[in-house]
Amino acid sequence: MKHPPQPYSPRLLTCASSLLPILALPAFGATYPAAVQQDKPAGYYRFSDSAARPQLNANSGSLGAAGNATNINVHAIAGGAVVGGHDAAAYFDSTARAIIPWNAELNPDASQSFTIEAWFCPTSDKVAGTFVGPAPIMNRYSGSVANRQGWVYFQRNPDSRPYNNGQTDVGWNFRMYKGSGSSVGVQITSGKPYKIGVWQHVVTVWDTTHPEGNYLIMYIDGEEAVRSGPIDPGNVVYSANTDDHGDEQAKNGPAGLCIGSYNNTEAGSNPFRGGVDEVAFYKKALTPEQIKAHYDNAQNSQRAVAYEGLVQSDGPVGYWRLDDPSVGPDVAVNMGLLQSGGHGANTAEVQHPVAGGLVGASDTAYTYHWRNGSATTDLPYNAAMNPDATLPFTVEAWFRPTVDRQSVGACPINNRYVKSGNRTGWVFFQRAPNASYAGVGGNEGIGWNFRLYTGQGGSGKDVVSSVPYTVGEWQHVVATWSGGERADGAINVTGTASIYINGVLAASNPNVTYAENSAAPDVGDPADFAIGSYNAASGLGSNPFEGGIDEVAFYNVQLSPDQIAAHYAAGIDSKGSAEYANLVLTAPYEVVSAAYEADPSLPKPAHALQPVSYFRLDDKAASPVANSGVAGDAADGAVVIAHAAVAGPQGPGYPGFEPDNAAFAAAAKSFVSLDNPPVLNLAGALTLEAWINPDATQVDGARIVSHGPPTLSFYAPDATREGAILAGNEVYLRIERNGSDSLYAFGTADGTDTHAVTTPVPEGDLGSGSWVHLVGTYNGTSWSLYRNGVLLDSVADPVGPLAVDNAGWAIGAKGNGWDGAYSGFVDEVALYDHALTAAQVAAHYAAATGTGASHLSISRAGGAVTLTWTGGILQESSSVTGTFKDVAGAASPLTVTAPTETRFYRLR
Repeated sequence: MKHPPQPYSPRLLTCASSLLPILALPAFGATYPAAVQQDKPAGYYRFSDSAARPQLNANSGSLGAAGNATNINVHAIAGGAVVGGHDAAAYFDSTARAIIPWNAELNPDASQSFTIEAWFCPTSDKVAGTFVGPAPIMNRYSGSVANRQGWVYFQRNPDSRPYNNGQTDVGWNFRMYKGSGSSVGVQITSGKPYKIGVWQHVVTVWDTTHPEGNYLIMYIDGEEAVRSGPIDPGNVVYSANTDDHGDEQAKNGPAGLCIGSYNNTEAGSNPFRGGVDEVAFYKKALTPEQIKAHYDNAQNSQRAVAYEGLVQSDGPVGYWRLDDPSVGPDVAVNMGLLQSGGHGANTAEVQHPVAGGLVGASDTAYTYHWRNGSATTDLPYNAAMNPDATLPFTVEAWFRPTVDRQSVGACPINNRYVKSGNRTGWVFFQRAPNASYAGVGGNEGIGWNFRLYTGQGGSGKDVVSSVPYTVGEWQHVVATWSGGERADGAINVTGTASIYINGVLAASNPNVTYAENSAAPDVGDPADFAIGSYNAASGLGSNPFEGGIDEVAFYNVQLSPDQIAAHYAAGIDSKGSAEYANLVLTAPYEVVSAAYEADPSLPKPAHALQPVSYFRLDDKAASPVANSGVAGDAADGAVVIAHAAVAGPQGPGYPGFEPDNAAFAAAAKSFVSLDNPPVLNLAGALTLEAWINPDATQVDGARIVSHGPPTLSFYAPDATREGAILAGNEVYLRIERNGSDSLYAFGTADGTDTHAVTTPVPEGDLGSGSWVHLVGTYNGTSWSLYRNGVLLDSVADPVGPLAVDNAGWAIGAKGNGWDGAYSGFVDEVALYDHALTAAQVAAHYAAATGTGASHLSISRAGGAVTLTWTGGILQESSSVTGTFKDVAGAASPLTVTAPTETRFYRLR
């Protein structure tokens, strides 16, 4: 664990003057992190993230650790309720809950006001079978012989349409129990519609501050939705949970506050399906103004105060941000009907999160690749994913190919069986970007190919989009199967397969013969569903796709052209993208409802008609890397193929670091992905800084830090080939080879021209087990390299870092992660949008080694005072306790002539 820098204690050195005193303080910042953060890097990666994954969601309220929530099967997802940030949330999948043990602070008696606040994003309108009220949060004591105490939130219908579930209430129901059997003392229901897949702010207040009586009030999205009438305080309508029931009644202990389902008194009952975020409990009644301020803040991407800061300023006893990492294997959460029965298992090389396909949203995605192994998300055979061929289905996704390779055909999604020789199921293939690729090997058309198999031999029937795509850009791809009649004794069905690109029908084939996958094939296991490559039934990892994939949905209905167009329109609209998940999650219900309205003899549509599977692919990183720079969590990273943390530069040898300082072990296929967030699009002046402990052997161009380049075309340059990426920009700090010599290099290149500074790697740097401080700067006129605080070389060049707008950042590899691997340890990586000065670089190294403190002296000659220093940056202030600022352009020695006011000086 890395600890925060300690504050300095000033010791004053005085120098008398006939005009005024000038006081010199010792060098500021006893630690290396303090020295770095003082210079405001955009990105600063300390690799202090714990690999431990306790089953907890931490409490940030006044109750502290006693209010921590224990997680059971809870998944962390990106894209929480707070707009414009990188807020995460918890996802509950019918088997999940987070429970906080009973505590008196969370159970004030009926005479005291309290408030419970949360954000809900339901992904279903029911649990299973007949309607059972899902409970996103509850704090109730109950059981077969219990007098119920406490309170519960229940999810009711999304809107006032006639759902076939025996339930007519709309919105969220809050019930308080009076301690007498199962009797409800008071309850209110919001009556406000919510949307499946869309966040809603829900706050309930028990207010005992009014002379006319008590009120129970619910607020939806910052506005009062409903309140009870005034309740006479003498009328017992609420009994808070107590811990005095005894073992005979409270067989599972006192009632805990539970998120995601019923608590320990009825463990796991009434599970909620969906996301929950930013839950807070207050021992007071929040005012309408406070509640509105919370909602407005969460909806304002330009907020001046962090949402969590605003909540904490109102003094919650319990505050669960629900953004702690998931425990267990890395999985893609399934938000469709399968829920926990359909999560996808990720192989180690799946890269996430990366920027997603939906415009203007905090949506994230997964990236897959075709080199050095395979990256696949896999879901075992499930009958619901393989409907009978007589029935329709739809497959929907967003693809962002990052390479134009045609042979073998890259497969972004498939659900195919091959082992008996009689192929069944279906496959997507990536084909050529455009017609200019006609001559390349393996070309089988343009765009995307949806192939369905007949169940007879290895042949399949195709529908090819023939719509060009651009490498590096997202495209919305939807394929539908119509279903059809099965002839007596036939193993397949003839029907129509269609493919839509960016919301528009691209191609249809009315003569497709299709056979679904069997649950019991003649040979081997039944077909699994895979994203990123072939599935296990076709050879797991074969025919890998390289690029981004997002928002994968499988429906057991055929979406209409209007629905598909609406999905695309929402995805490319910065405002509409917030509704995208709602359109996906409600699409099957809309299909069946439309059919029922056209023909009432059909079965009445029931609740929970949703996609069978819906992978938003917005799961939090399995091995996150926190950014300690000024860009904050917008520039967080993720380890791909994580290894155990190793020791970094540590005290006492490096007294500026903690004695347990950790580092990252980089190797082939193991790197840190920073993606390409706008906050790291650094242009003009630049600094890349790192501590490295390199292995003896390095590949040529081993990237310590790199932004770019994009993946280049798989094919040799051809003047007639349109859109092929033949060159790309990169900015790097790396180790190069020149014959048998190794070189440190810092620079930029476009594939043809390079602008850089290089210098020989000193003997002993490679393979010695020693740490080296390496810094590259570009100040607008020169590229410079520093080693251990000392300038090695500087090259004048008017060309600075080239813009990289179509590739990511990586630590330990090229920006795409799969080339140019650095081998060894790396730590304290910092990225600045300005050039550190030589003095700043020296100060950083001095802070690490403890060699730079208190080198400031003062002398006087007549009316002038001269300051002389080494190893730091001179700062001044008008007060010893005031704000110290850098003295612009100051170089030692500095003469202050005829000073007119008292000044205080120190070094940092």
